[in-house]
Amino acid sequence: METSVKVTPQMPSSFKEFAGHVEPRDENCAAQLRFGHPLKQSELNYDQHRQNLNLQMLRNREGLAAPLKLTMELKSVSKVGHLPFLPSTNVARDVLTGRDELIDYTDIFNLAENSEIMAQPHAVMEKNLGIL
Repeated sequence: METSVKVTPQMPSSFKEFAGHVEPRDENCAAQLRFGHPLKQSELNYDQHRQNLNLQMLRNREGLAAPLKLTMELKSVSKVGHLPFLPSTNVARDVLTGRDELIDYTDIFNLAENSEIMAQPHAVMEKNLGIL
């Protein structure tokens, strides 16, 4: 009967545990912890990319006037002003883009800019106008 060989576990000399195409190039631990996933940038630009594709398909199907009109409506809706201490809900923009029918994590996990805490109106206006 043969004796089994036991392998003692060894700690790596550096933090470099990544293998394959997502391997960071820096050898120090801090740079490897800051390393972002390759899909992160893609996910950040997903909505803009989808809107550009939809406008391009609309142009191919209906001509230049339809996406131009939609883009002008989106631009005019985004310029609608409100006082700085009132939160903007962007309902009109959501209706034009079709996001009013979607429920995503921003609807469930409230973001800081959607907070229901109202600031002091006079203080916010003075800061905005530089009257301090």
